[in-house]
Amino acid sequence: MTIIMYLGRNIKEYGERSEEIIAEALSEGKLQCSICLRPMARHSSYTRGIREAGQKIAITVVWCSKCRDWHALLPDFLLPQKHYSGNEIESVIIDSGSMGISELETEASESTVRRWIRQVGERIRQASGILKHLFRQAGVPLSEAAIEAGHCYSELEQILGMAPRAVRSSGNKLGLANMWLRTNAPPATL
Repeated sequence: MTIIMYLGRNIKEYGERSEEIIAEALSEGKLQCSICLRPMARHSSYTRGIREAGQKIAITVVWCSKCRDWHALLPDFLLPQKHYSGNEIESVIIDSGSMGISELETEASESTVRRWIRQVGERIRQASGILKHLFRQAGVPLSEAAIEAGHCYSELEQILGMAPRAVRSSGNKLGLANMWLRTNAPPATL
């Protein structure tokens, strides 16, 4: 399972601050087991590459010793199970609303871009519905008429702007949506 959280705005800040942020979250008991709600502890780490940056970062793994439940702590500027950063994918999704695939500026292949538009676009639509429900449950007066219909990413941005409270994020809306979904509606992610 993955826990998505703010661990720095970008790769550089992640390298400088992630250990401090994780240590603080662990010492304050903010990282809890999804099964027994006990505080989790640092277990290990693994290396993950970010293709368009040509860099690798260490991803921390935490665990609950009672339930033996492991979680990777993923920065919100990355997406689970993707080789490119969330920032790169988000940029492609945004630009695909007004540009053709061949016009998009990305290192990703055309087939990868098509898959992102189809797969991530569908996940954004699903996430938007779940987030509307979560925010209504939290007492946010959400009106469908208040959300300007259009590109799926634009609708997601509008919904996240209605969140019941501010959540610190890297600025990547896909990562912010994932933080809301993982915290309130596991195991949903984009």
